[in-house]
Amino acid sequence: MAEAKTFITPREIVWGRGSLSHLEKIEGERAIIITDKNLVKLGFIDQAKQYLRKAGLDVAVFDDVEPNPPITNVINAVEAHKAFDPDVIIGLGGGSPMDVSKVFRIFLEHPHLTFEGVRYFGGPPKTPVPPFKKTISIGITATSGTASEVSWAGAITDPAINVKCIVGSPFLIPTVAILDPDLADSMPKVLQADTGLDALTHALEAYTSVLGSDLTRSFAFQSTVLLMKYLVPAYVNDDKEAKEHVHYAASMAGCAFSNSGLGADHVVATQVGGKFHLTHGRACAVVLPYTIKFNGKAAGELYTHIARATGYNGNDHDEAVKHLLQSVIEIQKQLEMPGSYSGVGIPKDQYVDELQDMLDKSPSHPGTISNPRKYTVEELKLLYDASYYGDYDLI
Repeated sequence: MAEAKTFITPREIVWGRGSLSHLEKIEGERAIIITDKNLVKLGFIDQAKQYLRKAGLDVAVFDDVEPNPPITNVINAVEAHKAFDPDVIIGLGGGSPMDVSKVFRIFLEHPHLTFEGVRYFGGPPKTPVPPFKKTISIGITATSGTASEVSWAGAITDPAINVKCIVGSPFLIPTVAILDPDLADSMPKVLQADTGLDALTHALEAYTSVLGSDLTRSFAFQSTVLLMKYLVPAYVNDDKEAKEHVHYAASMAGCAFSNSGLGADHVVATQVGGKFHLTHGRACAVVLPYTIKFNGKAAGELYTHIARATGYNGNDHDEAVKHLLQSVIEIQKQLEMPGSYSGVGIPKDQYVDELQDMLDKSPSHPGTISNPRKYTVEELKLLYDASYYGDYDLI
């Protein structure tokens, strides 16, 4: 008998312009909105509070989330609001607020657990996250890339070891995801590029994952095609319709990778981003084309499917990989993304000094398992080197 598998998504995905108003329909008593100060300035938090109060909920706000949030953000949120005892936990913003909201939920309902116990570090978590019985969670994305609103994981930095750690469980997938493009329209250009290329990374890695399935690849394929078509007009022309397609495609990619896993891009980007304080999206975006070449032989057939859907007319896998690689590099250029880690300003001496530590910690990322190419540490070093020096001949 074939092994039964699952495809897990939020219980409800609400999308469309103005869909933030769905908060009027949320049932509960006390809601906390976890966000950052920029979202407060934009007025979205006041809107959300109005909708929640219309639904009869008391509302608290924690707006001290930082980029690449450290575990202290979570601890501070729990300490400040455990007496409020929310039964509705809302992450509103980019990946950072939503990730903090997920781990906040763990320690609010299960205060006996520890960060060291529930994170992926050097292997699977020592203490799996148990089910939640007192709270529901809502992910509301104000960017178009991280897909934390539909995913099973959160990335939280441990400042003691300067490593961004994954905390993951199917129970962390938000109960409700709200995809309102109105919130993403206000993204600055640099964030639009970072998150858009992060979404493309998610889609391509989910499509080529060895843990993928017909279900995950259907989401990943369509997401990839949409992103490769609409990322440039959304960025260059400020095209609202294109922005909507990107916004929804990013969440589709999240539904895919939540069930398939990621790959070597995220293995490298998680280390580099954590060490050198790059945004997660930028760290992923830089290494994406190098990862395509790195995985080209192992994932040639799957890359060919994508290449054919984006303009390649041949049958040769190697040529298809070259076509896809050049297409992604061109998108990268149109979105004004630096083509190497040296290009984003990481000093060479610091990168070289940290490289061995990054290599030592890379196997703890679950993307190691799902990457289509099985590699040695020495081969992974070539990917780190190529993406720093901007030299495709190294891989």
